[in-house]
Parts: sequence; structure tokens; C-alpha cells
Amino acid sequence: MRGTEHGVVPETTTGPPGRAGRTEPGQLGRAHRLGVITALFLVADIGYSFFFGALGTILLGRGVSLGTVALINLLGVVYFSRFLIGPVIDRFGSVRFGHYRTWLLSTQVVLVLLLVVLAGLDPVDNLGPTLVLMTLLLVISAFHDTAINGMAVRLLPPSDYGVANGIQVAAASLSILIGSGGALFLYSHAGWTTTLLALAAVFLIPLAVLARLVEPVVRPANRSEPWRALLSFFRQRRTAVWTLLVIPVFLLGDWLASAPQSAMLLAVDWSLDEIALVQYTLAVAAQAAVALVAGALITRFGRSAPVVVTGVVGAVATACLLPLAFGGGGYGLTAGALVVMAVAYGAKMTWVSTISMELARKSSAATDYTIPMSMIGMCRIVLSSVGLGLAGVTGYPVMIASSVLVTLAGAAVALAWTRRHVSGGTTAGG
Repeated sequence: MRGTEHGVVPETTTGPPGRAGRTEPGQLGRAHRLGVITALFLVADIGYSFFFGALGTILLGRGVSLGTVALINLLGVVYFSRFLIGPVIDRFGSVRFGHYRTWLLSTQVVLVLLLVVLAGLDPVDNLGPTLVLMTLLLVISAFHDTAINGMAVRLLPPSDYGVANGIQVAAASLSILIGSGGALFLYSHAGWTTTLLALAAVFLIPLAVLARLVEPVVRPANRSEPWRALLSFFRQRRTAVWTLLVIPVFLLGDWLASAPQSAMLLAVDWSLDEIALVQYTLAVAAQAAVALVAGALITRFGRSAPVVVTGVVGAVATACLLPLAFGGGGYGLTAGALVVMAVAYGAKMTWVSTISMELARKSSAATDYTIPMSMIGMCRIVLSSVGLGLAGVTGYPVMIASSVLVTLAGAAVALAWTRRHVSGGTTAGG
């Protein structure tokens, strides 16, 4: 680890096992590191995905008005503002028990307790208390998921970034599937209480992993520095352009094309079961599988090639939705296009996560890695809503055709930036 280059000072003291801060950085084996990443990201989006993907549907099914559910969804802003707490996560932590490990253990215990308490409530009859606890769940999830980002940057050497981020995207996809589609499926068969207790049980997996983890110590050279990390991140031209321009432009076509998908499918008489099967099961499963492959390919072939491949594949898949946009399109073509679009987006997210991790400073890991990830969440919500509104004005064919062009343009912008700023676009970590 090049401490002077990242403004950090590694500790290499030894002592009894089981306590972070008593080991040399990089002592964990590669399989151990990647196993920890898998376990952590498996629960990374459960709270968020349950709130946005399952709770609203459950409330609507119980007779809560659409307007009320729409207002409830606004509470989600507390989660997408999690980059603001990055400096807190980076600044405070236990050296003895592990800086990020302490945050993760404490927040996971609180999340389990909140889910258990929620399991004892009726979400409609006790709507007020349910929303209070769900808001608290989102706040704790924000701290938890930000600490995961910091831990990932701390544990991984640059040579593992590609593979690890493939694992991250795959595990996060499964996490979203568990918190949204999986939760809805279980709710429809077993009810609210069983669903919440099952979600709480999933957290036992990373808790067991963290209980045995020895976290490498990387202290900030200046303990006050993390407080300035948020501003300094945007003062650096490279990271500012990456976060505010390259990422949104690269992913814009995907966001715009995905916004009217459900509406287009319903317009050609797809059933809710068919939509759930293709969009939220087959597509997510394929996305998770391909993310693993994408991570390995990024490590093997560098950073430029994935931009070209994912841009072209995503554009072609989006173009295959044009028959659907015109009110036609066979089931096979449409389903295939939706799955390939999800696969391309998962590969893009693997690439974006890899570059974001390379740009993160070890001394402010949670802040630097969370900022671009939070930006993606906020932009996706806003631009997806804009895309749905534009589709209603321009029509589906214009929206899909425009998305194809935007996807190609975004890939061109990302490729140009990568070749200039990321180790020639060929190797990691430079």
C-alpha cells in the first residue's frame, strides 16, 4: 500500500486475533477478501429495495391511496443523501475493533432489531409507526451501506477491483431481488410478519463473516481531513467531471429507456406475472451472472473495451424495443431485449464501480466511493421520472429511438474520458 500517495499511514502491529487494528494491511487472502465483499453487498440494498420495491406495492394492495404512497416514497431522499454522511463514517471509528467493521456490526444489529419490531406491526393499521420505523431503517441503512463502501476500498488491492466490483454488482442485484421481488413473493404467501423476519435473518450472513474479520488499519494522516473530503472530492477536476458528467451521460440512455418499459408492456397486454418474471427475475438473474464475468473481463482487458462493448450492446438491445414501442413486438424479442438491456446495464455498473473505486482515496474511502454511487441513485430516480413524462408527451417510439442515440453518445463520452484519465484506459490502479 502506497500510504504517502493516498495520504494514509498503515499500521502493522500484531496481537491477538479477532481484533481489527492488529494486522497488516493486505494480510487477508484473496478468497477471504472476495468472500467478505460478497457477504456484505448481499445485504447492501435490502432496506432501500424493500422500501421502494415492496412496501409501496403492499400498501397499495391493502387500499392505501396512490397519492399517499407517492408521498411516502419521498422519504427515500434520506437514503440517497448518504454521501453527506461519508465524512462521519471516515472520521469516527474504533481502531481496536476495526474502523468500518465497528460501523457495520452496530448498524446491522440495529437493522435486525428494527425489522423484528416492524414484523410485529400491521403496515396499514399502524401506518404512522410503520413509516417512522421505516424512515429510521433508511437512515441506518444509509450509514450501513456507506460503511460497506469504505470497507470495500480498504480491503481490496487495485488488482482485485474489476473482479470485486463484478461480485459487488451481482450481490447487490441479488440484494435488490431479495428486498423487492423476493419480499413481495413471500408476503403474498406468508404475510407481513414472516417476510420481515426473513429479511432480518439474511443479515445473519454478514454478521457471521464480520465477527471473524480482522480489518486492516489505515489511519488518515490528518484526522480532520475527512471532514474536508466531501468538498475536496468536487474540487478535483477529474473526480468532479467523472461524477457529475461522465457517469450520468454514460447511463442516461439506460435510464430513459427503462422508464416506460412497464407501461409499454401493459399496453400490449402483458400480465403482471409476465412482467415480474422477465423484468424482475430473469433480467436480474442474468444481470448478476454477467456482472461476475464483466468484472473478470475488466481486469483482463482494461477499462476502454468494456465501454465500447456495453455501449453497443445496450444500444442494440434498446433498439429491439422499437416494435414494442409501436404497439407490437413478439414475446421472445421483447423479453430478450429486456434481459440483454439489464445485462448491459449490470456490466456498465461494474465498470462504473471499478473506476469509482480506483478514484477513491484510502483516507476517505467511504466518502469518495459513496459520492458517485449516491449520484447514480439520485439521477436514476429523477431522470427516470423525466423519461416517463417525456414518453407521455413524445410517444414511446420517439423516447426509445432517442435513448438509442443517447446510449451511443454516452459511450463515446465515457470512452474519451477513460482514455485520457484512467491509466491509458488499459490497466488498473495507475
